[in-house]
Order: sequence, then structure tokens, then C-alpha cells
Amino acid sequence: MKVANITTTNQKGQIVIPQKLRSALNITPDVPLNIVLSGNAIHLYPIQEVITKTERENSYASLLKLTQGTWKEKDWTLKRKSLELKASLERKKKW
Repeated sequence: MKVANITTTNQKGQIVIPQKLRSALNITPDVPLNIVLSGNAIHLYPIQEVITKTERENSYASLLKLTQGTWKEKDWTLKRKSLELKASLERKKKW
């Protein structure tokens, strides 16, 4: 086992990540860390991006708005079939 840095916890169980490691991983006070227990080890990962539930729902809603023209017709299955047949004929022409 390679030992690069040794530290201990304080009374509250807190540890200090050495500056060299924080710099290497771009960890600043505002970067959240994901702590994962794996067997008898603890892994810390800086979280680069957090997508909230609201952001996820908003992005899904905007995707639905973008594609609504395709699905809002009553007979969209007929339109889809027509488009697929047209694409198939185009591919056959190229062969």
C-alpha cells in the first residue's frame, strides 16, 4: 500500500485535506464532496456538477416542448410510418 499523506481526525471526526491534494483536484470551499464507503476504505470525490430535481424536470419539459409538433397530431403513427418508408426508399436508392 502506497502511503502519500497521513492525517488524523479531530474530536468531531473531521480531517484536513492537504493543500497539495486540494489543488490537484481543484477543491475549494464551495466544491461539494461525495464520500463513498467501499469495503474498509473511504473515497472522496469532488462533485463537478449537481443537477437538481427542478432542473431535471425543466430540461425534460423543454425537450417535450421541442418535440411536441411530432406527437400532437392525432394520427402521428401514420405520419411516422410515412417518414420511415420515405427514409427506407432513400437508403435503397443509395445502394
